[in-house]
Amino acid sequence: MQQDFSERLGRLVQASKAAYFTYEPKFLPVELKYDEELIKLLADAVQSISNLSTRGARLRNPHILIMPYLKKEAVLSSKIEGTRTSLSEVFLEEKEKIKSPNADLEEVNNYVQSLHNGLKEIQKQNFTTEMIKLLHGTLMKGVRGQDKEPGKFKTKQNWIGSSDEILEAKFVPASPETTPALIDNLIDYINNSERSTNLIKAGIMHYQFETVHPFRDGNGRIGRLLISLFLCKTKTLSQPLLYLSAYFDKHKPTYDEKLFNASSKGDIEGWLKFFLKAIKVQSDEVLLRTEELENYREECREKLEINSNSTNVLRVLDFLYINPFIKIGEVKKQLKCHYPTAENNVAILVKNGILKEYTIRKKRDRIFYCPRICDILGIQIKH
Repeated sequence: MQQDFSERLGRLVQASKAAYFTYEPKFLPVELKYDEELIKLLADAVQSISNLSTRGARLRNPHILIMPYLKKEAVLSSKIEGTRTSLSEVFLEEKEKIKSPNADLEEVNNYVQSLHNGLKEIQKQNFTTEMIKLLHGTLMKGVRGQDKEPGKFKTKQNWIGSSDEILEAKFVPASPETTPALIDNLIDYINNSERSTNLIKAGIMHYQFETVHPFRDGNGRIGRLLISLFLCKTKTLSQPLLYLSAYFDKHKPTYDEKLFNASSKGDIEGWLKFFLKAIKVQSDEVLLRTEELENYREECREKLEINSNSTNVLRVLDFLYINPFIKIGEVKKQLKCHYPTAENNVAILVKNGILKEYTIRKKRDRIFYCPRICDILGIQIKH
C-alpha cells in the first residue's frame, strides 16, 4: 500500500505491532470544492432523477413494477462482486421452485430480501447501526462469507486488492477498533440535514462506507444497497426503480479507481462526478424503460378488452410485470379458479401474442414468458 496518501479525507496509521498501514477516514461532513463541471453534473443528475421520481409517483400500480427493478439491482450489484447469475435465472428460479438453488442464486435472493427489508424499515425509522447490521446478516445468510461474522462489524482486519497477503493489498481500510465510531458518525451524517443536496450526500455516504469497510465480507453490496435506501428515505426517489449497479458494473475499473483516488489523492470531487453521471444515465434509462412498460401494458389491455371475454385475463397480464415468466398452476392459484379456467386465460395471452411457451414439458408443468417485457427489462432468454 502506498504511503504518500493525501491527508485531505483521512490518514494512514500503522497498525499496532504490524508492518501494514490502515487508512482512517476523517469524520463527515466533507468540505467540497465545486467547479463548473461538478455543478453542471449535479444539476443534470437532479433533473433526471426528479423526472424519474415524478414518473414513479404517477404509476398506477407501482407494486407491479418495483420487483423487477429490485431484482435487476440485486443481480448487477452481486455481479460486481463476482456472482454469475442472470436476471432470467432469478425469475425462473421462482417458477421452478428449486430446493437447492446454486450459491450465486442464493446470494442474489439474499440481496433482494435485504433490500426489501430495508425499504420496510426506512418507512418506520431513520437509519441506525443496528439496521445496517441486520441487513448485512440477511445478505450473508447461508452463502459464501457466512463464516465471517454476518451482522457484526469486523473484529479482524480486512483488506482490498489481494486475497492472500495484507502487505500486498492495494488498500487497507479502517481498523476494527475505529470502525464503530466511524459508522456512528456516518449514521449521524445520513440522518441529519446538511447544506449539500441528497445526491451529494448519497455519493459521500457510499464512499465513506466503502472506505471504512465495516464488515469482513459483503461491504460492496451493502454500500450500494444503502444508496437505494437513502434515495427512497429522503424522497429523492418516489419508488425504488433505480439500478445504479448497472453503471458501476459497466464501468467497474473506473468505479474502483474513483473510490481509491478519493482516498489516495483526496479527489472526492472526481468520485462525485462519476457518481452523478451514474445517477443521470441510469435515471434516464429507467425512465425510458418504465414508460415502455407502461405503454406496453396499456397496449395489451386495449387488445385484450377487444379480443377477450375473460374478466380475469387482465389480472394475469399484471402478474407478468412482477415476473414475466408464468405457469398455469400459478394462474390457478392467483385467480382461485379451476385449472381449465387458468389454462384458458393463458391461451388467450398466447393467442394475442403476449405470451410464448418457454419450455416443452408435461402439460401441467409448462412455463410461458412475455417476450416484450423481457426485452424491455433486458432479460436474455435462453431455451
